[in-house]
Amino acid sequence: MPSALDPLLAMLALFPYLVAALALLFIGKYVFDLTTPGIRDNAELGEKRNPAFGVFWGGYMTGLALALSGALTNLGPSALTNLADIAISGVSGILLLRLSMILGDIFVLRRFNVNHEIVTDRNLGAAFAYAGLFIASGLIISGVMTGRSDSWLFMLRDIAVYWACGQAFLVGAWFLFKQLAGYDVSKAIGDNNNSAVGVSLAGFFVAVGITLRAALTNAGSDLGAELLITVTVGVISLLFLSLARVLSLFVIFPKFRVSREISERANIGAGIVSATIYLAVAFLLGTLVTSQLL
Repeated sequence: MPSALDPLLAMLALFPYLVAALALLFIGKYVFDLTTPGIRDNAELGEKRNPAFGVFWGGYMTGLALALSGALTNLGPSALTNLADIAISGVSGILLLRLSMILGDIFVLRRFNVNHEIVTDRNLGAAFAYAGLFIASGLIISGVMTGRSDSWLFMLRDIAVYWACGQAFLVGAWFLFKQLAGYDVSKAIGDNNNSAVGVSLAGFFVAVGITLRAALTNAGSDLGAELLITVTVGVISLLFLSLARVLSLFVIFPKFRVSREISERANIGAGIVSATIYLAVAFLLGTLVTSQLL
Protein backbone atom coordinates (compact mmCIF):
# COMPACT_ATOMS: atom_id res chain seq x y z
CA MET A 1 0.00 0.00 0.00
CA PRO A 2 1.51 3.36 -0.98
CA SER A 3 2.52 5.64 1.86
CA ALA A 4 1.39 9.25 2.19
CA LEU A 5 5.07 10.19 2.21
CA ASP A 6 5.75 8.65 -1.20
CA PRO A 7 4.90 11.80 -3.21
CA LEU A 8 7.08 13.91 -0.91
CA LEU A 9 10.00 11.50 -1.19
CA ALA A 10 9.58 11.43 -4.97
CA MET A 11 9.70 15.25 -5.10
CA LEU A 12 12.78 15.33 -2.89
CA ALA A 13 14.48 12.89 -5.26
CA LEU A 14 13.83 15.35 -8.10
CA PHE A 15 15.33 18.30 -6.21
CA PRO A 16 18.89 17.95 -7.65
CA TYR A 17 17.47 18.03 -11.18
CA LEU A 18 15.46 21.17 -10.41
CA VAL A 19 18.57 22.86 -9.02
CA ALA A 20 20.50 21.91 -12.17
CA ALA A 21 17.70 23.29 -14.37
CA LEU A 22 17.55 26.56 -12.43
CA ALA A 23 21.33 26.91 -12.70
CA LEU A 24 21.02 26.46 -16.47
CA LEU A 25 18.24 29.06 -16.53
CA PHE A 26 20.52 31.61 -14.90
CA ILE A 27 23.35 30.69 -17.28
CA GLY A 28 20.96 31.25 -20.17
CA LYS A 29 20.05 34.67 -18.80
CA TYR A 30 23.76 35.50 -18.54
CA VAL A 31 24.25 34.45 -22.16
CA PHE A 32 21.38 36.76 -23.10
CA ASP A 33 23.09 39.68 -21.34
CA LEU A 34 26.43 38.95 -23.02
CA THR A 35 24.98 38.65 -26.51
CA THR A 36 22.73 41.74 -26.35
CA PRO A 37 25.27 44.37 -25.22
CA GLY A 38 23.13 47.29 -26.40
CA ILE A 39 20.30 46.36 -24.05
CA ARG A 40 20.83 46.96 -20.33
CA ASP A 41 18.03 45.16 -18.53
CA ASN A 42 18.24 47.09 -15.26
CA ALA A 43 18.05 50.43 -17.07
CA GLU A 44 15.23 49.35 -19.38
CA LEU A 45 13.10 47.96 -16.57
CA GLY A 46 13.94 50.38 -13.76
CA GLU A 47 14.93 53.75 -15.18
CA LYS A 48 13.02 53.72 -18.48
CA ARG A 49 10.12 51.42 -17.53
CA ASN A 50 10.25 50.08 -21.06
CA PRO A 51 7.30 47.71 -21.68
CA ALA A 52 8.78 46.54 -24.99
CA PHE A 53 11.85 45.24 -23.18
CA GLY A 54 9.63 43.44 -20.66
CA VAL A 55 7.81 41.61 -23.45
CA PHE A 56 11.07 40.90 -25.30
CA TRP A 57 12.89 39.61 -22.20
CA GLY A 58 9.85 37.69 -20.99
CA GLY A 59 9.55 35.95 -24.36
CA TYR A 60 13.21 34.97 -24.27
CA MET A 61 13.05 33.60 -20.73
CA THR A 62 9.85 31.69 -21.48
CA GLY A 63 11.45 30.20 -24.57
CA LEU A 64 14.54 29.32 -22.54
CA ALA A 65 12.47 27.63 -19.83
CA LEU A 66 10.62 25.63 -22.48
CA ALA A 67 13.90 24.61 -24.11
CA LEU A 68 15.33 23.49 -20.77
CA SER A 69 12.16 21.60 -19.84
CA GLY A 70 12.87 19.14 -22.63
CA ALA A 71 16.12 18.22 -20.90
CA LEU A 72 14.17 17.08 -17.83
CA THR A 73 12.25 14.32 -19.59
CA ASN A 74 13.20 10.66 -19.91
CA LEU A 75 15.09 10.54 -16.62
CA GLY A 76 16.63 7.17 -15.89
CA PRO A 77 17.59 5.38 -12.65
CA SER A 78 21.13 6.81 -12.46
CA ALA A 79 21.29 10.29 -10.94
CA LEU A 80 24.77 10.99 -12.31
CA THR A 81 23.75 9.99 -15.84
CA ASN A 82 20.62 12.11 -15.55
CA LEU A 83 22.59 15.16 -14.42
CA ALA A 84 25.07 14.66 -17.26
CA ASP A 85 22.23 14.42 -19.77
CA ILE A 86 20.57 17.53 -18.32
CA ALA A 87 23.85 19.45 -18.50
CA ILE A 88 24.54 18.48 -22.13
CA SER A 89 20.96 19.01 -23.26
CA GLY A 90 20.62 22.22 -21.27
CA VAL A 91 23.78 23.84 -22.62
CA SER A 92 22.78 22.72 -26.11
CA GLY A 93 19.34 24.28 -25.59
CA ILE A 94 20.84 27.60 -24.47
CA LEU A 95 23.14 27.76 -27.48
CA LEU A 96 20.40 26.71 -29.90
CA LEU A 97 18.02 29.34 -28.59
CA ARG A 98 20.68 31.99 -29.11
CA LEU A 99 21.29 30.66 -32.62
CA SER A 100 17.54 30.81 -33.18
CA MET A 101 17.65 34.51 -32.27
CA ILE A 102 20.40 35.07 -34.83
CA LEU A 103 18.53 33.18 -37.55
CA GLY A 104 15.38 35.08 -36.68
CA ASP A 105 17.22 38.35 -37.24
CA ILE A 106 18.62 37.14 -40.57
CA PHE A 107 15.73 35.27 -42.17
CA VAL A 108 12.54 36.35 -40.39
CA LEU A 109 12.59 39.77 -38.75
CA ARG A 110 15.45 40.97 -40.91
CA ARG A 111 14.02 44.45 -41.45
CA PHE A 112 14.16 45.09 -37.72
CA ASN A 113 17.08 46.08 -35.52
CA VAL A 114 16.67 44.72 -32.01
CA ASN A 115 18.33 47.63 -30.20
CA HIS A 116 16.49 50.24 -32.25
CA GLU A 117 13.06 48.61 -31.99
CA ILE A 118 13.23 47.59 -28.33
CA VAL A 119 15.38 50.31 -26.76
CA THR A 120 14.92 53.39 -28.94
CA ASP A 121 11.39 53.00 -30.30
CA ARG A 122 10.03 50.90 -27.42
CA ASN A 123 8.11 49.09 -30.14
CA LEU A 124 5.64 46.68 -28.56
CA GLY A 125 4.69 45.19 -31.93
CA ALA A 126 8.28 44.16 -32.58
CA ALA A 127 8.65 42.96 -28.98
CA PHE A 128 5.63 40.66 -29.34
CA ALA A 129 6.96 39.34 -32.66
CA TYR A 130 10.35 38.56 -31.13
CA ALA A 131 8.74 37.01 -28.05
CA GLY A 132 6.60 34.73 -30.21
CA LEU A 133 9.65 33.65 -32.16
CA PHE A 134 11.59 32.91 -28.95
CA ILE A 135 8.75 30.87 -27.48
CA ALA A 136 8.26 28.95 -30.73
CA SER A 137 11.97 28.14 -30.84
CA GLY A 138 11.86 27.08 -27.19
CA LEU A 139 8.98 24.73 -27.93
CA ILE A 140 10.88 23.20 -30.86
CA ILE A 141 14.02 22.76 -28.77
CA SER A 142 11.94 21.24 -25.98
CA GLY A 143 10.55 18.65 -28.39
CA VAL A 144 14.03 17.93 -29.70
CA MET A 145 15.38 17.39 -26.19
CA THR A 146 12.76 14.77 -25.34
CA GLY A 147 14.22 12.37 -27.89
CA ARG A 148 16.22 9.24 -27.19
CA SER A 149 19.41 8.80 -29.17
CA ASP A 150 21.68 5.78 -29.44
CA SER A 151 24.67 7.60 -27.91
CA TRP A 152 25.77 11.05 -26.81
CA LEU A 153 27.42 11.59 -30.20
CA PHE A 154 24.21 10.67 -31.99
CA MET A 155 22.33 12.88 -29.54
CA LEU A 156 24.30 15.95 -30.64
CA ARG A 157 23.71 15.07 -34.30
CA ASP A 158 20.00 14.48 -33.77
CA ILE A 159 19.59 17.71 -31.83
CA ALA A 160 21.25 19.75 -34.59
CA VAL A 161 19.24 18.15 -37.41
CA TYR A 162 15.84 18.35 -35.75
CA TRP A 163 16.44 21.89 -34.56
CA ALA A 164 17.43 22.97 -38.08
CA CYS A 165 14.27 21.38 -39.45
CA GLY A 166 12.16 23.27 -36.93
CA GLN A 167 13.85 26.57 -37.75
CA ALA A 168 13.21 26.01 -41.44
CA PHE A 169 9.50 25.67 -40.70
CA LEU A 170 9.54 28.91 -38.69
CA VAL A 171 11.02 30.71 -41.69
CA GLY A 172 8.31 29.14 -43.85
CA ALA A 173 5.68 30.21 -41.31
CA TRP A 174 6.89 33.81 -41.58
CA PHE A 175 6.53 33.86 -45.35
CA LEU A 176 3.12 32.18 -45.13
CA PHE A 177 1.88 34.68 -42.53
CA LYS A 178 2.89 37.57 -44.76
CA GLN A 179 0.94 36.08 -47.66
CA LEU A 180 -2.14 35.43 -45.54
CA ALA A 181 -2.15 38.84 -43.86
CA GLY A 182 -3.12 40.92 -46.86
CA TYR A 183 -0.99 43.86 -45.69
CA ASP A 184 2.70 44.71 -45.25
CA VAL A 185 3.46 42.99 -41.95
CA SER A 186 7.02 44.34 -41.65
CA LYS A 187 5.88 47.92 -42.28
CA ALA A 188 2.98 47.61 -39.86
CA ILE A 189 5.28 46.43 -37.08
CA GLY A 190 8.47 48.33 -37.88
CA ASP A 191 7.16 51.68 -39.12
CA ASN A 192 3.77 51.86 -37.43
CA ASN A 193 4.64 50.17 -34.13
CA ASN A 194 1.45 48.13 -34.49
CA SER A 195 1.10 45.97 -31.38
CA ALA A 196 -1.96 44.14 -32.73
CA VAL A 197 0.00 42.82 -35.70
CA GLY A 198 2.83 41.78 -33.38
CA VAL A 199 0.43 39.84 -31.13
CA SER A 200 -1.19 38.08 -34.10
CA LEU A 201 2.21 37.16 -35.54
CA ALA A 202 3.43 35.94 -32.14
CA GLY A 203 0.40 33.69 -31.86
CA PHE A 204 1.10 32.25 -35.30
CA PHE A 205 4.74 31.54 -34.43
CA VAL A 206 3.84 29.90 -31.11
CA ALA A 207 1.13 27.81 -32.81
CA VAL A 208 3.70 26.46 -35.27
CA GLY A 209 6.05 25.76 -32.36
CA ILE A 210 3.34 23.80 -30.50
CA THR A 211 2.68 21.48 -33.44
CA LEU A 212 6.36 20.99 -34.22
CA ARG A 213 7.06 20.16 -30.59
CA ALA A 214 4.42 17.44 -30.80
CA ALA A 215 6.01 16.07 -33.97
CA LEU A 216 9.52 16.07 -32.47
CA THR A 217 8.60 14.54 -29.11
CA ASN A 218 10.53 11.30 -28.43
CA ALA A 219 12.27 11.45 -31.81
CA GLY A 220 15.04 8.88 -32.12
CA SER A 221 18.15 8.45 -34.24
CA ASP A 222 16.29 7.14 -37.29
CA LEU A 223 16.55 10.47 -39.08
CA GLY A 224 14.66 9.42 -42.21
CA ALA A 225 11.52 8.26 -40.44
CA GLU A 226 11.56 11.03 -37.84
CA LEU A 227 12.06 13.80 -40.40
CA LEU A 228 9.22 12.39 -42.50
CA ILE A 229 6.90 12.66 -39.49
CA THR A 230 8.12 16.16 -38.66
CA VAL A 231 7.79 17.48 -42.21
CA THR A 232 4.34 15.92 -42.64
CA VAL A 233 3.05 17.36 -39.36
CA GLY A 234 4.66 20.71 -40.11
CA VAL A 235 3.06 21.03 -43.53
CA ILE A 236 -0.35 19.95 -42.24
CA SER A 237 -0.11 22.40 -39.36
CA LEU A 238 0.60 25.29 -41.73
CA LEU A 239 -2.40 24.27 -43.82
CA PHE A 240 -4.69 24.11 -40.78
CA LEU A 241 -3.41 27.44 -39.48
CA SER A 242 -4.18 28.96 -42.88
CA LEU A 243 -7.67 27.49 -42.59
CA ALA A 244 -7.95 28.98 -39.10
CA ARG A 245 -7.43 32.44 -40.57
CA VAL A 246 -10.21 31.84 -43.10
CA LEU A 247 -12.49 30.67 -40.29
CA SER A 248 -11.77 33.80 -38.27
CA LEU A 249 -12.57 36.02 -41.26
CA PHE A 250 -15.72 34.39 -42.59
CA VAL A 251 -17.15 32.03 -39.95
CA ILE A 252 -16.32 33.04 -36.39
CA PHE A 253 -16.53 36.80 -36.95
CA PRO A 254 -18.39 37.23 -40.26
CA LYS A 255 -19.46 40.81 -39.48
CA PHE A 256 -16.15 41.87 -38.02
CA ARG A 257 -13.18 42.63 -40.25
CA VAL A 258 -10.44 41.12 -38.10
CA SER A 259 -7.70 41.84 -40.64
CA ARG A 260 -8.74 45.46 -41.00
CA GLU A 261 -9.01 45.98 -37.28
CA ILE A 262 -5.50 44.60 -36.81
CA SER A 263 -3.71 46.32 -39.69
CA GLU A 264 -5.50 49.67 -39.93
CA ARG A 265 -6.84 50.34 -36.45
CA ALA A 266 -4.17 48.51 -34.44
CA ASN A 267 -6.96 46.90 -32.43
CA ILE A 268 -5.10 44.90 -29.80
CA GLY A 269 -8.25 42.93 -28.98
CA ALA A 270 -8.51 41.77 -32.58
CA GLY A 271 -4.84 40.80 -32.47
CA ILE A 272 -5.46 38.70 -29.37
CA VAL A 273 -8.48 37.06 -31.03
CA SER A 274 -6.37 36.21 -34.09
CA ALA A 275 -3.58 34.77 -31.95
CA THR A 276 -6.04 32.79 -29.85
CA ILE A 277 -7.56 31.11 -32.89
CA TYR A 278 -4.13 30.03 -34.10
CA LEU A 279 -3.25 28.70 -30.66
CA ALA A 280 -6.55 26.84 -30.29
CA VAL A 281 -6.02 25.03 -33.58
CA ALA A 282 -2.41 24.25 -32.65
CA PHE A 283 -3.32 22.81 -29.23
CA LEU A 284 -5.94 20.53 -30.76
CA LEU A 285 -3.68 19.39 -33.60
CA GLY A 286 -0.68 18.95 -31.31
CA THR A 287 -2.70 16.83 -28.90
CA LEU A 288 -3.92 14.60 -31.73
CA VAL A 289 -0.41 14.17 -33.08
CA THR A 290 0.98 13.28 -29.65
CA SER A 291 -1.77 10.82 -28.78
CA GLN A 292 -2.35 9.14 -32.14
CA LEU A 293 0.80 9.28 -34.24
CA LEU A 294 3.66 9.02 -31.75
